[in-house]
Amino acid sequence: MERRELVRWLVATAGLHALDSLAPTDLLALGREVHGSQDPALRALSPHAERTVAAAAERIIPGADVTAFIDKMLADWHTPTERERFLAGLPDLDTRCRARVGRDFIDCTAADQIAVLTALDDEVTALRASSGSAANQHWFAMLKYLTVYGWCTSEPGMRSLGLYPMAGRYDGCAPL
Repeated sequence: MERRELVRWLVATAGLHALDSLAPTDLLALGREVHGSQDPALRALSPHAERTVAAAAERIIPGADVTAFIDKMLADWHTPTERERFLAGLPDLDTRCRARVGRDFIDCTAADQIAVLTALDDEVTALRASSGSAANQHWFAMLKYLTVYGWCTSEPGMRSLGLYPMAGRYDGCAPL
């Protein structure tokens, strides 16, 4: 599977189709605003949660580097209820890894991390098949969505997708 095909699939499964309604310039502006205005201090994630999110996002899209983006989105864009649901779900990664190999998620091998994330993804997929949009309420669906959204709106992501630099207006006969 090619990276672009994977991203398209992730976008489709993560519910990013809502971004299709945004014009490319609006999407770029939103991405620049969110990526460019990140505070260096964490506002929604604890240090352990930050490391967990970074490791999980790396397994979802290698090189995504979206942890600060996710922290910003949780702090500024999501409702307190959504933020709490996400934060309450993160320890599930540690619980599953401890049951599997006796270590926290961030201390596991890549193979163990991928196995746990795949199991969670399978659960969300099954939930989506049985309950439709209810799957979007699952904390892992939020993590996946935020990872893909953060990568797709970052400059490296947009470059990889062939969307950057964005075509601008061209006035060939404009007066000087």
